[in-house]
Amino acid sequence: MSLVSLPAELLEAIFEPLSTSTLVSLARTSADLYASASRLLYSRVSVSTYAHNLSAVRTLATRPHLLPLVRSFSISLVEGQDEVDETYFAMLYQAIRGMENLTDLEIHIDASLSWVLFDKARSPDLTHYPNLANFSCSFPLDVNVARFLEGTPSLHSLQVAASPDFVILAKTAIPFLSTYTGPACLLPQLLGSRPLTTLFLSGDLAPEDVESLAWTPNVPKVPGSPEPEHGTTRAAEMSRIETLSAITSAPPVAVIAALTKACPNLTSLRVITTCAFWETPDTTFYGQIANALASLRSLGAFELGGMQWEFRPKSVAPADMCHEKEWLSPPVSPRSADTDGAAAYDSDYDFENAFMEWGY
Repeated sequence: MSLVSLPAELLEAIFEPLSTSTLVSLARTSADLYASASRLLYSRVSVSTYAHNLSAVRTLATRPHLLPLVRSFSISLVEGQDEVDETYFAMLYQAIRGMENLTDLEIHIDASLSWVLFDKARSPDLTHYPNLANFSCSFPLDVNVARFLEGTPSLHSLQVAASPDFVILAKTAIPFLSTYTGPACLLPQLLGSRPLTTLFLSGDLAPEDVESLAWTPNVPKVPGSPEPEHGTTRAAEMSRIETLSAITSAPPVAVIAALTKACPNLTSLRVITTCAFWETPDTTFYGQIANALASLRSLGAFELGGMQWEFRPKSVAPADMCHEKEWLSPPVSPRSADTDGAAAYDSDYDFENAFMEWGY
């Protein structure tokens, strides 16, 4: 049995481990192998300044039969280092419009070029990407990005750039969005009708932004999600945020306390503070943070300003019988000795030496 007589699925399984150069050679070998080799060659396309493969955009734009093969496409250009003009970006626009089977799209080019996603002057028709799940770009939420997102009904992950100016996204757009990376100023319109669980916030998280996390009305129930436990508060029932990372210039104690109330179901929290401390944080400062964290029953990881915190059972009872946690910070909560009973908490410790025992 010759190689060309094998089913296409088997050929692709054989070709999958091969290098790009080998696949190119196979595609040129015979017309019978061209289809299988091309499907693998163009399923994932990554264009970048450093890869020296900017010509791939021209290839895709001039060979539209290849565009439906692309499942993942990324482009990253360094401003000032690439000799590209508007003609090049017009070809990029044309190529993206033809990639209707995309599942992943990443575009990092000049922020003023968002028209490569949607350009009403070139074509008022909206292109639909029914399978697109992940989209990352260097553009803010402008009119072109907003219109593009209206054609991505299956999007789960979105990353946009920060900007003081933004447009209002259609309420029916990206209904299944679960992960968001971008400025906090977009939260009020994103949380209203989308099942967001993961937030990586850029820019400065202001107290009023925290307030927007506390209420997420009209969020559709995700198929398969458990019903809220009897006795849970309305805030706990409504808030779906489980992972949150943010930067804030506000006093961290106040922000963390507000976050614990707004997002009671957090499992992972990372807060980077740029607040100016005129005095060195003392045990009171860390104690207030630990007390705020104690209200998050599901929290399993916390980091403040690059300092990793740990937790231990609050009770001296066996770990499997204790459900409350005590959060510890290295400078003020040295690791207790492995002793039984409350005496372990009453002992005097050498803080300086105890701090050196902490591992990161």
